[in-house]
Amino acid sequence: AVVSTQSTGAPWGAVGHGALYHSQSPEAFFAHCPGLKVVIPRGPIQAKGLLLSCIRDENPCIFFEPKILYRLAAEEVPTGSYSIPLSKADVVKQGTDVTMIGWGTVVHVLLEVA
Repeated sequence: AVVSTQSTGAPWGAVGHGALYHSQSPEAFFAHCPGLKVVIPRGPIQAKGLLLSCIRDENPCIFFEPKILYRLAAEEVPTGSYSIPLSKADVVKQGTDVTMIGWGTVVHVLLEVA
């Protein structure tokens, strides 16, 4: 059996300019495509690990790159190879009263209000 995988990257989210296309977020469309994994990192360290996981995954993945990270990324990304599990939630802050779910750079906004 031949296994064929594909990982595709595309810019995602708003950066404050770009007119009609500046804040398109098409992840909802792709999330409803059977068999396709949609990946949106919240920062540079997560971006590298998730991208490597997409490349190694047997299923097709679409990797949305938050455009704001092109300018505001300030994390030291490890040079070695590592991966972050796909299809598993990352609990960033444990709580007891409210559950907030977000993806991409919106996670930073949720952490500010948590």
